[in-house]
Amino acid sequence: MNNQFKIGKETLLDPNAIEYQWIRNLASDGNSPQQINTVIQRCLGGTAQTADTLRKVALNKLPVHQLFSRLKEEE
Repeated sequence: MNNQFKIGKETLLDPNAIEYQWIRNLASDGNSPQQINTVIQRCLGGTAQTADTLRKVALNKLPVHQLFSRLKEEE
């Protein structure tokens, strides 16, 4: 999968961004965390860990600063 993450800082800081809404919809439709993470990676890039962190941020399980920390580690 493509490891280059395709979402910018402004989007990640916006809790109402369409990307976050999309992830919330995937969860509310009954998709498993692994299915959601796979779709995130396929569509938005990043590693498996980035996808998992992004999913958790979208679902308000983690603060967004943890996603930034994860992205910085992967640079």
